[in-house]
Amino acid sequence: MSTPTPPRRVGKPRKTVSDEERAEELMEELRQADLLIRETTNRRLDIALEAHEIGMTTTKIGNAVGVSQAAVSKWVRAARERRTQSNS
Repeated sequence: MSTPTPPRRVGKPRKTVSDEERAEELMEELRQADLLIRETTNRRLDIALEAHEIGMTTTKIGNAVGVSQAAVSKWVRAARERRTQSNS
């Protein structure tokens, strides 16, 4: 008779944090970086909308920052939606 095969392990073993203090520092850095990214993204939307409202084309704005006209159109649309939501 052959011996039965051992049961298969389901999934990967859980990881354990080796340095709790450093892990907490990293989490705080990630939170701060995420906040900065959100603020910067919102500022980019506001600037794109203002530039568009004073007559710059989305193509010209896109060329200035190195992105497509379609991307700038999305920024302008998102900024308008955000403005509408904040005024409601």
